[in-house]
Amino acid sequence: MPVCPICAKPLETVRQREGLFYHCAGCNGRAVTVPQIRRVIGDRLAARLLRLMKLSRRQGERACPFCAQPMLVIQIQEPRLELDACLPCSVVWFDAPTYEALPEGAVETTSSLALQATEIVAMNRLRELKEREQEREEEERNNKKKKKKRRAGTTAIDPQP
Repeated sequence: MPVCPICAKPLETVRQREGLFYHCAGCNGRAVTVPQIRRVIGDRLAARLLRLMKLSRRQGERACPFCAQPMLVIQIQEPRLELDACLPCSVVWFDAPTYEALPEGAVETTSSLALQATEIVAMNRLRELKEREQEREEEERNNKKKKKKRRAGTTAIDPQP
């Protein structure tokens, strides 16, 4: 069971629609995996965090909640944050003030953008299908009219016995 790197209490697994994270009820900190960050906060920030984790050589004072090895300290310029992260476990620790400092605008995720794009594509596709259906219905009406005219024309030409 993962343990809080600040107050050493067991972390609670919290499930949410996008996945899960590990929460400390004592200090309100959170351990979040990089894949979860990618889903919730977005690809750009997740990729930047991962790159910084790989480049960082500065060991922090906190131990990883999962493997208990010292975490690395990483600094992000925008939004300006200093975080602890464990590369082998692919986990980033957000203490309560850091988590609350995350700007909500930064949480516009590429996954939400992808959902918006998918919705736009779906709406366009639906519009195209409706237009095609209307064209097909109009073509069928025209064909029926032509058939009626042909029938009317052939019965008028046919000699009466």
